Amino acid sequence: MEEALRELKATRGVRVAALLSEDGFVVEEVRDEEAPQAALLSARAATVLGTAKALAQTLAQEGVEEVMVEYPEGALLLVPLPGHHLLLLLDGMGSLGRARLALKKVLPQVEEALS
Repeated sequence: MEEALRELKATRGVRVAALLSEDGFVVEEVRDEEAPQAALLSARAATVLGTAKALAQTLAQEGVEEVMVEYPEGALLLVPLPGHHLLLLLDGMGSLGRARLALKKVLPQVEEALS
């Protein structure tokens, strides 16, 4: 798992890559030294993802593939996985495409490690 997170973190613009439990606890993280610790983001990120899943039910959708929150100086990308979710903190919206491409490459490895 650490290798997959390191690969995600190596993507230009990714400041934090973390695997979180479904209830918001940090399982593993890789981050820039000056970036916030995933523990500071994890519980609230789990709440955001839970809200997105509830909205999906209201809209009669199968589920949530990812949640992206944009901030003036960055973005947060959350990807639900069975019993877990991935959190990526980006330096800006310009990094979103690269982060999504890296996720597509690494996600099968992460899902296999979790099964």
